[in-house]
Amino acid sequence: MAAPASKTIYDLNGSWTANNTLSESSADILKVQGVNWLTRKVIAMAHVTLIISQSTDETGNIHLDIENKPSGGLPATQEKRVLNWEPVELTHGLFGNIRGRSRICKLADLDDDYLRQGWEDGTEEVMHFKTEHLDSKGVITQQVAGFIVIGGTRYHARRVLVTKDDGERLEAKLVYDYQG
Repeated sequence: MAAPASKTIYDLNGSWTANNTLSESSADILKVQGVNWLTRKVIAMAHVTLIISQSTDETGNIHLDIENKPSGGLPATQEKRVLNWEPVELTHGLFGNIRGRSRICKLADLDDDYLRQGWEDGTEEVMHFKTEHLDSKGVITQQVAGFIVIGGTRYHARRVLVTKDDGERLEAKLVYDYQG
């Protein structure tokens, strides 16, 4: 289902299901991020739903709580982000030990052309997530979230870029249908 015009990076509240037809494969990205072979195969067959709760606290910080619910018997994972660009270290069920930062920023503030391109006309700001994979030295994942238009239909999307110290880079576009 199309993302309504009322949905913006300041209001992603609701349920979003991965559109596997419009999304690009993330299998190689998951491999570089240290996800084991069996888990990657199950993820490739799963249908993932994101249940997003977004709010602003009394100090003005935006909180983004995301429940990733895959089909196929995989357990759900939780992401709890504060969009203030402060580093947070944690152990993630899929990626191991990570250090992440989250923010809303202007497209011009992103340091990679891939992350800046492909957004719906008029986009000036996006969500930016940057993760250092502490168990896989030299691996950095960046995700930029916003909205795109494909075939005249508006979708929530994430552009994912994984880079390694050796110069390897992997890219994928993930597209989500709005469920309400």
